[in-house]
Amino acid sequence: MPQIIKLSTSIATICILLINITIAQDDMGPESEALPLRLSLQQAVEYATEYSTQMRTAAVDVEIAGKRIREITASGLPQIDASLGYQYYFDIPTSLVPAEFFGGQPGEFAEIRFGTEQTASASATVSQMLFDGSYIVGLRAARIYRELALQNKERSELDVRNQVSETYFLVLLTRDNLGIVMQNLENIKQTLDETEKILEAGFTDPINVDQLKLSVSNMKNNLTNLERQYEISLNLLKFQIGVDMDRKINLTDSLGQLFDKMMLEADPGEEFNHEDHIDYRIMLSTREMDYMALRREQSFSLPRLTASFTYQEMAMRNDFNFTDMSKPWFPSSFIAVNLSIPLFSSGLRSARVQQARLELSKTEIAAEQVSESLRLQIAEAISMFRTAKDKYISEKENLELAEKILTRTTIMHREGMVSSLELTQASDQLLATRANYYNAMFEFITAKNNLDKAKGL
Repeated sequence: MPQIIKLSTSIATICILLINITIAQDDMGPESEALPLRLSLQQAVEYATEYSTQMRTAAVDVEIAGKRIREITASGLPQIDASLGYQYYFDIPTSLVPAEFFGGQPGEFAEIRFGTEQTASASATVSQMLFDGSYIVGLRAARIYRELALQNKERSELDVRNQVSETYFLVLLTRDNLGIVMQNLENIKQTLDETEKILEAGFTDPINVDQLKLSVSNMKNNLTNLERQYEISLNLLKFQIGVDMDRKINLTDSLGQLFDKMMLEADPGEEFNHEDHIDYRIMLSTREMDYMALRREQSFSLPRLTASFTYQEMAMRNDFNFTDMSKPWFPSSFIAVNLSIPLFSSGLRSARVQQARLELSKTEIAAEQVSESLRLQIAEAISMFRTAKDKYISEKENLELAEKILTRTTIMHREGMVSSLELTQASDQLLATRANYYNAMFEFITAKNNLDKAKGL
């Protein structure tokens, strides 16, 4: 009985440990190395929008813009400054006063020293801006700057989505091509084994075996190149989504399903409003910033009004006993209002205003250029999309024909109707056609991404 209790306790302890390990693994962050990171296309895009360096930098820029607004806002609110001062005179300053004040001869001066050897002071000043045209303009410009930072973040997100989507497809293309080449290599090896047996029986020429061996060697080289391309594209995807290079990732989506879905949803469309495009909206915000720069230069011609209140206490001693509160401190306080009126700058302010106005004109021209450029890009993207789609359909048909030719040639080779050279030619033809097919598929994916980018999607 005690053994049963002891065994039950051990089992319970193991179960608790397993539960704790499971919970700990579930609580691990995105960079956990415990398990490979499994990502669908959508998950890869979402991961990249949160952890990629480009998106993190854009997010920091938005925060900086928010702090900039806070900085400018605070500059127009009350400011409080305090100061402490201490002076020790090795030689007390000497003043000259007419000697006749003390009964001396007219025209003569008496040397008198005023003050003490040590002086301490403490003061506090509260200042408030009452009117400053540049402050109002600067506050509005800071808000536009923040809006511009948000727009740049939006454009960065679009760029990241397009880049990750394109690279994700590239990895899937390479992976699928790798699998097909491996299967073809196995088929060629099987054919080589069969041909060697036929050669041993004396029913074929040795050149057929050599030809197949050459095909196997070439296919192995092709397989090695594809493996390297797969690793490179996979590392590129890790870099784009913000995953450490040593972290393993598994792509869960299949190429066929994603591509079929893209083909169904792909529609170039004819309607396009350039005003909704992110690049045009960024250009408008830039124009607003330049307009605010012009208003800021103009505001320097307006008066500036400030007010302040200062309270000060001073103590004069011959000994350092300023902490003795029984000794007197002498207070003083005053309110000051300062009105600064710019009258003449020898054309300096006028020149700055003219420069700002010219910069605004340049930005307006650039906005027109962006508008026309976007129309040109969308027209070019639609044309490239349609061309890529037609090419893909054609290469798909060619691939089906090449597969039929190889299948028929393989059967005829086994029956002794064709030579190994013809079989090798059919196999090489299939490899070249499949390469063209995958290239056409990738060109279509790139054209689709370029079209979405041109539309600002």
